[in-house]
Amino acid sequence: MNYYLRFLKYLRKYWLYLIGVIVCMVIVSLSNVAVIPLVARLSEAIGAKEMGIINMVILATLGIYFGKGIFMYGQVYLSAFVAQGLVRDLKDDFYRKLQDFSLDFFSKWRTGDIISRTINDTSVMQSATVSSATEIIPNMLTLFSVIGYLLYLNWKLTVLSVVVLPVIIFTAMKFGEEMRRISRKAQRKTADILTVLHETISGIRVVKSFTMEDHEAKRFAGENEKSFWIAMREAALHATQTPLLTLIQAVAILSIVWYGSFQVVSGHLSPSNLIAFFTGIALLADPISKLSKLNVTIQKSIAAAERVFEVMDLKPTVMEKKNAVKLGKLDGSVEFRDVTFRYETKEGEVLKNVSVSVSPGEIIALVGPSGAGKTTFVNLIPRFYDPVKGSISVDGTDLKDCQIFSLRKQMGIVPQETLLFSSSIKENIAYGDMKAGEDRIIEAARMANAHDFITKLPQGYDTLVGERGLRLSGGQRQRIAIARALLRDPRILILDEATSSLDTESERLVQDALEKLMKGRTTFVIAHRLSTVRVANRILVFKDGAIIETGTHDELLNKGGLYKKLYQMQFRNGPAKEGGAK
Repeated sequence: MNYYLRFLKYLRKYWLYLIGVIVCMVIVSLSNVAVIPLVARLSEAIGAKEMGIINMVILATLGIYFGKGIFMYGQVYLSAFVAQGLVRDLKDDFYRKLQDFSLDFFSKWRTGDIISRTINDTSVMQSATVSSATEIIPNMLTLFSVIGYLLYLNWKLTVLSVVVLPVIIFTAMKFGEEMRRISRKAQRKTADILTVLHETISGIRVVKSFTMEDHEAKRFAGENEKSFWIAMREAALHATQTPLLTLIQAVAILSIVWYGSFQVVSGHLSPSNLIAFFTGIALLADPISKLSKLNVTIQKSIAAAERVFEVMDLKPTVMEKKNAVKLGKLDGSVEFRDVTFRYETKEGEVLKNVSVSVSPGEIIALVGPSGAGKTTFVNLIPRFYDPVKGSISVDGTDLKDCQIFSLRKQMGIVPQETLLFSSSIKENIAYGDMKAGEDRIIEAARMANAHDFITKLPQGYDTLVGERGLRLSGGQRQRIAIARALLRDPRILILDEATSSLDTESERLVQDALEKLMKGRTTFVIAHRLSTVRVANRILVFKDGAIIETGTHDELLNKGGLYKKLYQMQFRNGPAKEGGAK
């Protein structure tokens, strides 16, 4: 329940709208009570054959219902405005929280689960908020105001009527607890389905390459089947709750009818007041039924709130100090001092006591077997992770003392797997600097050898690249990524070359663009190409998380160590057959 109360704290922003909702609710509830004495007066006028009074009572009742309709509209509309606003704010905060998390969060949490919590669980909370605002308060007001008036008419009959309420409340609470448990399972299963869907769609080429369509269809069907039976258990609970509560209400109403009839026969209650009393009882039936069912909705919402706030309560592993230093324009020097790093999800140290000093403008090539620690090394420079021991500094300032934004703003990263967003080419390049004008975007594209192919596309720079840029070739995607990095004009570059899968022409164009990009910048390259290795000022050779050799290409070949073996295996056949492992 604490999670649900936290969600309701978002109401503070909407206090003025809430006042409007409350005013509408009070008027709607009072209009319900106002009908009861009119019914009693109507029955008396019918007995006395007073047509004028009958006409007045009918018109008054119509007036009450007309006014009630207007205020019900205001109640529903304003409540929906508050509920939609609450969920909008919650989704914004949730998404902002996701942006604050370090990379390790996304390696531990499934994408489908994150999407499910962002969309589905917040929607469940929205549903309960609308129900709470439009159902709980007005029905509670109606319930208590009607009971108050019934006490005035005949307290003994009212006490008998109210005795059944604890039974109904207890029954509804039991159903609510069970619904909350089932709802948790249903929401987890929705996350499982979204995970399968996301993995299959994003990896559709692999699925089709290995002819695994039937396997994936069966995997999805399996999760879908489990979801179906959880939903049926939920439906069975709903189906049981309604007739059971209806039976309890029927027993209560029949008991009231019998005792009320006895009161009239014994002369303790007039027939007109009995009719008015039954009208009040009829008015009670609806709010009692709605409130009992609403408990189920609220329990589902609490389960959803637990899942949403579970994520929002997590702390990023990479935190910025309160008094962090805003970096000015960097020269580009980088220093690792006895850096050791390990991942939470893996055993053993990925980097072990690594120390290296890089001067501004140096090109540093990183080579080594797969899993040697090269990617981890470059991921520490933009502070995607923090070392468990040692320190990393830029221009003499420890990364932990820097404002993260001012650090990463001066870095450019071109990953091995180029990711483009499903927008236009222009917008993808402008991602490097959202304030850049069209001239700068085109200039960056020219330098990246991308301008010529872009202008040949049907919509030029406004061409949509499709999800993950799949409408473009690998070489085209890479050149756009390089243009994006050029537009940023970074002082420190991190490149993970991936040209071995490109055709010769694309490879030449991409390599030429990379050389323009590296010029005058401190560059770290996970090297896959002989040409990159040769132009590097230094080569760092990694093995088992440590730098075991360092030097130029010729120096390392003369040493005859691991680098020479890697060169003979990976580079000796020339650019056309070059490859390399991370």
